[in-house]
Amino acid sequence: MRLKAIAKNRKSINKRFWLFLTPALVAVIALIAVPLAFTFYYSLKNFDLQTGTDSFNGIGNYVTIFTGGDREFLISILRTFFYVFVVIVGDFFFAMIQALLIFSMKPRWAKVWRSVFMLPILIIPTASAVFWKTVMWAPESAGFLTSLGLKNVIKPPLGSPNLAIWAIIITVIWAWSPWVFLLFSTGLDSLDKSILDASMVDGATYFQRLRYVIMPIMRPVIFVTLAFKALDSFLSFPFIWLITQGGPGGSTHLVSTYIYQKAFQFLNYGAGSALAIVILLLSGGLSLFAVLIWQRNYGKEL
Repeated sequence: MRLKAIAKNRKSINKRFWLFLTPALVAVIALIAVPLAFTFYYSLKNFDLQTGTDSFNGIGNYVTIFTGGDREFLISILRTFFYVFVVIVGDFFFAMIQALLIFSMKPRWAKVWRSVFMLPILIIPTASAVFWKTVMWAPESAGFLTSLGLKNVIKPPLGSPNLAIWAIIITVIWAWSPWVFLLFSTGLDSLDKSILDASMVDGATYFQRLRYVIMPIMRPVIFVTLAFKALDSFLSFPFIWLITQGGPGGSTHLVSTYIYQKAFQFLNYGAGSALAIVILLLSGGLSLFAVLIWQRNYGKEL
């Protein structure tokens, strides 16, 4: 009788498990699985609304990508990796400097300055992008620069193919380094102060404590934070699209904006879908690579 009661209880638990899991499964299927299936389906077709073409193309779109037939896409990938590298380096230095300043302050002042440093992240990306574009970066903002006496010092960069990408990078670092700062600051606050006190007693200078004590302990936090930030930057879209839409002359296109333009502006859904699948696999591979590095270097410490 007891075994029957246990079996009945298990069945009841399983029913409730699936009952609570069903809404999540429906959402995943409707919002992820179905769109992904349609994207893969269209990637196998030559589906171009501009030319009125709709025919099965097999792996033709993928062959074009991997044989270098879409040169602009290859350039956008290289530009994306450059963008990601500069952004995470900038985020690291700005956020770490701010976090170390907060860490060295008295708690009362630390609360005040932490709030100040966090202000940019409270502004939604759309507003940040529009603000920086209209106030500083766009050529038509020369009047604002003139009023500050900076017209001859700072030239609006969005009109220059060589400077536009740097304007976007500065904007992104300003907007998102506070997120990195928050995680770094939290990691520093969790450090064992007795270790730092012991190093001070041993006569270690500030930079020696930073190099041999703080940074080694902070490595897991730094790795996870920068890994997430790198993957997020790899698929960055709002700032680039709102500030330049990939211009001037396609000089600021990242893979995300290039795919969007290919599919939704040029209406070449077949090629755009194939590009999206390739980027999905690439970002998935990078995520797996980051997880493997974590398990190899830090997983055993947990």
